[in-house]
Amino acid sequence: MQKPNILIDTNIFLDVFLQQSPFYADSKTILKLCEEHRINGFLTVSSITAIFYILRKSLHDTEASYDALGAVLDIARIIPVTDENILDVYSLKASDFEDCLLATCAKSFGCDAIVTRNGKDFTAFAITTIEPGVLFEPVSQEENEGIDFHSRWLTKGHEEVNLGVQGF
Repeated sequence: MQKPNILIDTNIFLDVFLQQSPFYADSKTILKLCEEHRINGFLTVSSITAIFYILRKSLHDTEASYDALGAVLDIARIIPVTDENILDVYSLKASDFEDCLLATCAKSFGCDAIVTRNGKDFTAFAITTIEPGVLFEPVSQEENEGIDFHSRWLTKGHEEVNLGVQGF
């Protein structure tokens, strides 16, 4: 059976790094599925820059932000953003350029779905969206704690934060 190709929305990564309740556990499980190679996880360049910007601004620590980015790059691959993708999105004049770009890139790259907790933001773009808690079979607390993604970042000496950043 072929593993699904899933574009992971920016909010999923931020939920884990910023330990945003009540989203943290489900988002962490998505990243665990990527780490265990049970799904093929992808993100776009715009997600990479947003993650770095928000973490650096929240943590006031450039080194920690780069460490977090390294953890992301260990488990997910970058989907290219082409001139054609940008022109397609521009021609649509969507109210949310970033979400439209994510959806356009996911479709052009052949992703099966976007995992996001903001599925309503993608309804106009004709792509399947999945809430983080729906993508996987529920796992026990012990299994979820086995994920190395966030702990790898923490072992570099970064303190855990919960800044309540919403909307991503």
